[in-house]
Amino acid sequence: LLTEKDVECFELAKDITYDIDTYGLNILTIKDGYAWIDTADCPDKLCVNFGKISKSGESIVCLPHKVVIRIESNISDKEGLDAIAK
Repeated sequence: LLTEKDVECFELAKDITYDIDTYGLNILTIKDGYAWIDTADCPDKLCVNFGKISKSGESIVCLPHKVVIRIESNISDKEGLDAIAK
């Protein structure tokens, strides 16, 4: 989770609900290995409509509230790694 004011890291393996209140309210939900914005009070609700993400490199952005949710993998933990290309 990246906002203009803060950076927070969460594990997809742990179910949580997290209120993000930077320039408005976004509610981040992590459940069953997926992350999504459940509720937001931004005008366009694109972040809510984006849906669930779970793969490394995927992200959800709320421009009005300056919030970015990004999935990053822990490469040092090679479990689940299929291939590395150079």
